[in-house]
Amino acid sequence: MEHPLSIAASQWTNWRTYKNCDPTWFYSALGLSVLAIICLLAGSIDDRLYNGVSVWSKPFKFALSLAVYIATLIFFVRYLPAQYLRAGAGLWIANSITATMMLEMAYIAIQASLGEASHFNITTPFHGMMYSLMGMGAAWLVIAPLWLAWIIWRNNQKRDVIAFSIVIGLALTFGLGGGFGGYLGNQTSHWVNAAATDADGLWLFNWATNGGDLRVAHFFGMHAMQVVPLFALLLPQQLRANTAYALVIGFSAAYATFSVHTFVQAIQGQPFIS
Repeated sequence: MEHPLSIAASQWTNWRTYKNCDPTWFYSALGLSVLAIICLLAGSIDDRLYNGVSVWSKPFKFALSLAVYIATLIFFVRYLPAQYLRAGAGLWIANSITATMMLEMAYIAIQASLGEASHFNITTPFHGMMYSLMGMGAAWLVIAPLWLAWIIWRNNQKRDVIAFSIVIGLALTFGLGGGFGGYLGNQTSHWVNAAATDADGLWLFNWATNGGDLRVAHFFGMHAMQVVPLFALLLPQQLRANTAYALVIGFSAAYATFSVHTFVQAIQGQPFIS
């Protein structure tokens, strides 16, 4: 029998498989990917900086991150009842996730084009309101998938380890990604005892290397929804269900511990990588 990872890889090459899961999500992922490329190109010709890096760095990272987020949810659709996202609560969840992503991305991109901050920007009542709305939107992006996790769990009568890992991954993203994100959003910046610049930060991520950076733990927490299912996909198919479940639980516990460690590092003013 073919390994689930091989099946997933072969299905990924057939884009129609994913387009049919949810066309809105599919085109959202495609649009965000194109936007990430546009921001990358814009950064190469626009020499304006913010916090020591290109003004287009943040929208590039957010567009890429949201593209991965929604593509991951598309992969999870196969574990939902057929046509679940086409009506009722499923349709409402799907549309609310799409609308939230697009509104947040639009504001981040507009602020970048103006050379102004989107996050931690409370310089005017308008910007303060938008920052609060962004926080609520970010919270919804980790809360809404919990409903999908519940539906997947309720329909996992065959004790499929991939479905189980999806539920665990989404729960960790809610608890860790949402929890660290909530703490981060209530601070005045993401730096802790670090120079207030991203110029000397870790490549691509711009995480501080001379002090703590709260974005690190938030990043690892948010990506539990990809990491845990990927671990389950890599497990040998011949494993007994109980063994596979135990390994997923053990890995999830280790991943959660690691994520919490990066948070403790940050609040103590220690860099993730110096």
